[in-house]
Amino acid sequence: MKTTVRQWGNSLGIRIPKQAMENSNLNLNDDLEIITFDEGITLRKKKRKTLRDIASPLISTKDWKFDREEANERR
Repeated sequence: MKTTVRQWGNSLGIRIPKQAMENSNLNLNDDLEIITFDEGITLRKKKRKTLRDIASPLISTKDWKFDREEANERR
């Protein structure tokens, strides 16, 4: 596949062909990471963080258990 770098406001941009989007499982509004090197760039879809990814450093689900009575005592 081929595309061309174009002027887009004060920046440069490219259009990603539909087939390339489908082949790489990209969707509208996906966040991409730009990796630069001497010969060009690579675009990589950024993995979305789940609630578990965000909360896991805060709570160790292995040893943690909700205790309703303890929670009510804190009121």
